[in-house]
Order: sequence, then C-alpha cells, then structure tokens
Amino acid sequence: MNRTIEGLPEDWEKLRSQRLWTGDEEPEEAAARRRRRPAERDRDRILYSAALQRLSAVTQVTAPELGHSFHNRLGHTLKVAQVGRRNVERLHRLVARGEVDGKAAEVVRATDPDAVEAACLAHDLGHPPFGHIAEEVLHRKSKDIVDGGFEGNAQSFRIVTRLAVRNVNPGLDLTRETLDSILKYPWKHWPKDPNPAGKREKKWGYYEDDREAFDFARSRWPAETKDELPEKCLGAEIMDWADDLTYAVHDVDDFFRAGLVPLDRLRNPDDAELKRFKARLEELKDEDAKAFPSYSIDELVATVQETMSSDGPGEPYSHTTSARADLREFGSKLITEFLEAFVVSEDAEAAGKARLDIDPPAVRKVAALKMLVRVYVIHRPGMAVVQHGQRRMIAELFDCYLAASSPDRDAGNPHLFPPGARERLLKGPDDMKSRARVVLDLISGLTESSATQLHHRLCGVGSGPALDAIASIG
Repeated sequence: MNRTIEGLPEDWEKLRSQRLWTGDEEPEEAAARRRRRPAERDRDRILYSAALQRLSAVTQVTAPELGHSFHNRLGHTLKVAQVGRRNVERLHRLVARGEVDGKAAEVVRATDPDAVEAACLAHDLGHPPFGHIAEEVLHRKSKDIVDGGFEGNAQSFRIVTRLAVRNVNPGLDLTRETLDSILKYPWKHWPKDPNPAGKREKKWGYYEDDREAFDFARSRWPAETKDELPEKCLGAEIMDWADDLTYAVHDVDDFFRAGLVPLDRLRNPDDAELKRFKARLEELKDEDAKAFPSYSIDELVATVQETMSSDGPGEPYSHTTSARADLREFGSKLITEFLEAFVVSEDAEAAGKARLDIDPPAVRKVAALKMLVRVYVIHRPGMAVVQHGQRRMIAELFDCYLAASSPDRDAGNPHLFPPGARERLLKGPDDMKSRARVVLDLISGLTESSATQLHHRLCGVGSGPALDAIASIG
C-alpha cells in the first residue's frame, strides 16, 4: 500500500496547538508556566475521560467465558496507543539518523507522539455496545431521520468535540493536530459516493452537526470535492495501521489459546484444516463480497499457511509456561515486522511531497490474520443466536427511546431518559432529527451490561429495585 501524504503549511507550528473552544493561543505567561505540552494534555484528557473508561465493559469480539480472558475494547485501545506511539518514535529516530530526509523528514518531525497516542486512545470511543452489530442497527434505524445516520468513527469525533464533559466548554477541547489525527475517515457521509472506491458511503468521520469542529481540525487541508477522496494526515495513518495490526495479532492470540483458531493445523499445506478454512472463506465471500478483503481466497490461504509454517505454533495450546512464551514471541515478531513495514520517504514522483509505503506482504498478512477471527469466531454458528438477540435489543431500545422523546404529552415520556440525556432533550431543538441524535448518543454510550439491564427494565423482563442505578446512566 502506498500513497503521497500531506505537505505542511508555513504556519503549521502555530496552527497545530490551537484548541477548538478556548481560543487560538494561550497568553505568553500562561504558556511559560505550562508543565505539559498541548499534545500531552490532549493525551491526558482522553486517558481520564469517562468515555475511555466505558470501553472496559465493551467487548472486542466476544465476552470472557469458561475461564478464558479475551481482550475488551479498553485493552485493545491501550495496545493501539502503545503501538502508535512507538511507531512515531521509531520514525523520529530514523530522521535523527538521516535515514529519512527531505519532505518526509519534515512531515515526521511535525507529527507529535503524544498527539498520535491521544488519537489512538480516542479511536474507539464511539464504539457502541455489541460493536459493529449495534453500529449497523443504529445506522439502519436512523439513516432516514438524521444526516449521516450512525457511524462509530464519527461518534468518536463527536464525543471528544461535543459530548465528553470536562468543563463548561463542549467536549475535551483538544488541539487541531490531535483532532486531525483522530480522523481516520476525514470526510462526511456520501449516500451515493461518486468516488470509484465508494468509501464515503460505507465509512465517514463526522456528522453534519459537528462540522464546525471538523472544519477546525481540517483547516490546513483543501475543501472536500466530489470526485477526490481526501487525504488523511500522517498521525491518522499511523493510528489506522496500529489499529489493524494490533487487532490482527492479539485476537488470533486470544482465540488460539481458547482452542477456537487452530493455528497449529494451518501450517501444514496438506492438512484438511486448510481446505476447511478455504471453503469457509468462499462462503463468506458469497454472503457479502463487499465486506471481503481485496485479495483472492488462494492468496489469503497461502498467506496464513506461510505465516504459520515460518513462526507459528506447531501444536495445540497447552497452557504451559513454554507454550505461553512461544506464543508471546510469535506475537512480538509479528508486531515488529508490521511496524518496520511502515515507511515514510521522499516522493520521487511528486515534488514537495512525502510518500507513505506499507509493505504489501505485511498488509496482506494482517488481512489474512483478521480473516482467521472472522471464520473461526465471529461466524461460528453459536454466535448467530447471540447476535440476533443483540440486534433485537438495540433496535428495541432505539424505538422505545425515540417514541419517548416525542414532545406529545400522550406519546412521549422524557422521564425514561437518564438526567444528562433528558437535559439535552428538553433544552435542544424540538424536531425529530435532534431528538434522534440524543437517542443515538445515549444508546451508543452504554456498556453492554447496562444496555441489557436497561432493555430488561423497559420491557418488563424481571424485576429491579425502584432506585436502580441504571436509571441514572449518563
């Protein structure tokens, strides 16, 4: 994978540390007394936010069970932040040694490790309970009501710029550089995206309600056009790659230890397990070709086999110290390989531009490892029953709260909303679009246990104390 990345405006050093709500620059005396750089404060504000704490109760793929401990969203996020920061620091060392120069060195120097770490910490804040299942349901339910429907990445941007509470100003008042690095998809929702890749119809980075914050973050970039996909900054590229490689490695580790992903059998080209893996990939591609990676099935199968035969485990996981050490070494080798595959250099074809290259075999290997989890875990027959219940729960919560948001005294019931959401509902505009956005913010901000308990209370399933803490969510 390769692409050119941004040049820098002459006043970037002045622009990068500007904050969204508190003005362009600090008074000189206040800046002199400051103990932390602006990007350091961004990182700390996100680290201490309630939105980040919530992720400890949101699953990554599936909840811990039968004595197995799997990554949750918080554990995943902390590892993404560590990998993202280390990659920036690695690039800075390459610049210091003269291995990266010219425009590429300029772009690397202008990328703050703390800003990238902050962006990594923020990247999954908008992830709703039950993950992509809830994301799909909330979008389907709301897309004809509000501009852009629901999207987890856009919700993350909304949280840090509007919903998170730090003081009287909206959101966490982050700097321009950090906000730009959060924007993995720096564009709005295009229902009929004319761009050949059609990416803006599937994923997007902000809602129209949050355009002011988006324009602030992207002020150094040209305006979005109909036909060209906007570039993202180097910090966002680093965050995106850290997210992909971390997910690929730690989820394969989780589910091999749980006995669900048979890594030891996928190393042998003559083993029947490789044939079963290939057959299941064919089924998945037939079910949803658009969601399938841009590789042939044979490429994915060969990549998995080659990866496992070179460094993968040779026998089923045995829960011994040596087996754990071997698995840790395997994961460490993969992460090191993927980090070193990320290269920034001078672009020989575009004067004044830097070029980002991620080694194609590494990109393919990450895609293949992610498919292991899809085949052996996400699409297991037993998961379909659980996912059906989760979809129904989120849909019913949305319908219930949207009806309760009605200003009609006979139909609506604002007292069903927790205090924070009720305050926004009653003080906000009295239209369906605004009320639906309050409902989306409420549901997507729940943990999985609170979503389940709330659904039970609203549907009269079981009994709960009158002073149930669930009533004060938000």
